Amino acid sequence: MLRRIGVTTLIYWCPLYLDYSAQLPIATTGVADQFGSAVHELIYRMLSGDHKGLFDTEEDLAWSVLLESFPGAVESSFTEQVVKEMLNMARAAKRFAENYNPSQFEVKFEYGFGSDDMLVIGIADALGENLVLDWKTGSFMAESHRQQVKIYATMLWRLGLLQLPATLGVVYLGKAGVEGSQAESNVFQFTEEEAVVVEDFVQQFLQQYSLGNRRPRISDHCSFCPYGRWCQKTVKDVQTNQALHELWRLQERAGLIQKQLAPGFTEGVHLTEDFVVEKKGSFYLKVRRKNGT
Repeated sequence: MLRRIGVTTLIYWCPLYLDYSAQLPIATTGVADQFGSAVHELIYRMLSGDHKGLFDTEEDLAWSVLLESFPGAVESSFTEQVVKEMLNMARAAKRFAENYNPSQFEVKFEYGFGSDDMLVIGIADALGENLVLDWKTGSFMAESHRQQVKIYATMLWRLGLLQLPATLGVVYLGKAGVEGSQAESNVFQFTEEEAVVVEDFVQQFLQQYSLGNRRPRISDHCSFCPYGRWCQKTVKDVQTNQALHELWRLQERAGLIQKQLAPGFTEGVHLTEDFVVEKKGSFYLKVRRKNGT
């Protein structure tokens, strides 16, 4: 049976992780993923113009995305703070994108790297003829993020969706959300020669995995691995690992959002102090101020 593996799963570079994730899928960050997805959705709608004709302001759009992501949320000072953070991140991404002029957004693709039974899947947040950008809602810069966007670029190149050399960028929006500052980024050039190296590496890894190599590979990713209690492997500096503490902070924040933003949900029209949200099925069609249209 053909199996699909996400790039974010692949970059653990651990055959045992691939086994566990196939046998026992686990949502590792819960509400943190919801918040990150909400920010990505807001960025997509602002950059693609998908919201035009539905919402009068970017603030209205942000409220709509928030309520789609956290149904049942009510307006409060905390809610307003979260919407402001989402808008700060999305506007920072928009300012960054304006310097590079991507033409497509949220582009989904898959490529087999020569494997007969596996496909690697990815999503390019922003794509141009010679450009790939990936949004991160945190602020910790990791080498694995560069690896991720390199794999994206290699796949897109082989699929004829990207020309090399290309500009690749990992854009960090965490500080922009809290402080309203500019996005931080790791931007670099990527060539055909480098793409061939990436392709060979992924091909060899998938080939070894198909041949039954199940030995765990120890790396910083072990700190985040939800299967560690079965693997019994970890890194030595868990207590001081900066990336792990970043994840803990995001999870704590996400838990707070869940408790204060989304206590419950019912179908129909949701009333807040200043907004009315019309909901049909699973889609919010319009957000407007109660005293307006």
